[in-house]
Amino acid sequence: MDICDIKQKILQDPILLKLSDLSKEKNVSLFLVGGYLRDLFLGTPGPTAYERRGKDYDFALPKESFPFVSMMEGMLHLSFFKVGKEEKETLTYRVVHGDLSIDLTFLQGDSIDQDLLRRDFTVNTIAFSLRDETFHQVVGAWEDMKRRVIRSVSKHSIDQDPLRMLRAIRYLCTLDGFILDPTLQEEISQKRDLVWNLPGERVKMELDHILLSPRPAMGMRSLHESGLLLTLFPDLKGLEHLGQSKHHHLHVLSHTLLIVEKLSWAFEWVPPETGALPLTQEDRLALYYAALFHDLGKQDTYSKDEKEKVHFYHHESFSCQRAEGIMERLRFSNLLRDKILHLIQNHMRILNLSRETKEAALKRLVFQMGDDTPYLVLLTLADKEASRGILSIQLDEVVEDHCLRLLKWFKEKEVVHPLPLINGRDVMALGYSTGPKVGEILNFIRGKQVEGEIKTREEALKLLEERFGSQRE
Repeated sequence: MDICDIKQKILQDPILLKLSDLSKEKNVSLFLVGGYLRDLFLGTPGPTAYERRGKDYDFALPKESFPFVSMMEGMLHLSFFKVGKEEKETLTYRVVHGDLSIDLTFLQGDSIDQDLLRRDFTVNTIAFSLRDETFHQVVGAWEDMKRRVIRSVSKHSIDQDPLRMLRAIRYLCTLDGFILDPTLQEEISQKRDLVWNLPGERVKMELDHILLSPRPAMGMRSLHESGLLLTLFPDLKGLEHLGQSKHHHLHVLSHTLLIVEKLSWAFEWVPPETGALPLTQEDRLALYYAALFHDLGKQDTYSKDEKEKVHFYHHESFSCQRAEGIMERLRFSNLLRDKILHLIQNHMRILNLSRETKEAALKRLVFQMGDDTPYLVLLTLADKEASRGILSIQLDEVVEDHCLRLLKWFKEKEVVHPLPLINGRDVMALGYSTGPKVGEILNFIRGKQVEGEIKTREEALKLLEERFGSQRE
């Protein structure tokens, strides 16, 4: 698409046309920048799906034109809210309304040309003046766009904001066919330790974008090759050359990175007859982070028996301990953290089931995993595919059969969330005090209900008395 076609496309957009008319009427320099404009130059049919939904615009405005913000609000019949900090020059005025998203920032230089020189990569240094209908760019930006190269705007770019190292990897995963400029690659490798100076929530935001991108496995490989992965997650260093049993063909870290790749296969594996597994972005993040952290504890539990067979007894618990520390540092939400830990703690459950496993045991597993059952299935399938040792291939059919049966039982509401036959008052009537023990007893009784051993309240009360009546506090 040439410059004239891009200008025409911009001015055909109803919102941009209105803002163009307004900026001309008020004689205000309003600049369209960012991903919307970049996508037009690249010829992509619309917003990049992973990071933008519907219409997503980025604008830049001279600081002295601040009153124009309220004029935009009046024209759009929407109100901006503030994001970031003015004293750090990160203040953004934002609108999110349905499928419309607008970000408005103020120029950090005296002109748009100076502002563009402060940006991260040349692919983001093209601007369009809605008042003058002219394009502005950093030297070489258009050529880099055509060559599909991610290149820093200046030699100071990474020093100004080390997060740009992660953002470069993110663009590599989201911009189709792009490569990193060799000079940028070398700079990232040399300056990777600077990421330790960044707030955890900013790091996590970029990692989330990478994992939710169309090519998360490429992102993890690029992070590893640049040295960023082991810098961000020092706990992974102990897995780099750690050998495994004959169920695996790779060392632990290579196996871990392969699971991230195989999750995409697992998402497509579920047969239609089992019902769709709608995955939210949070679900996908939980799976990717669980895959990344699930074997961290193997470095703490490595052992060999008298036959030189490798074991990692109880590595799940050690993995949870290390993963919890990482997630605290990166400021994970409590909900996401708990989901990830639940998957890590139980990631061996399906793999350890035998060919002779009964339906009662499968129903019990579904009850214990609850709503996380399908995610455990997906993590297990990816784990299985990433384990191609001489002992693992023969287990493919067994593991996949268990996964299908678990998904079948997961559809049964009485298995996942059975109506209780007894309550806490029944337990406390035996002399137990209010506390965790009451919950443990109720879960035990509900587990027996799920397995089909008891079906009525009378049977539940009888089991309660027989099993726990003699253990009163």
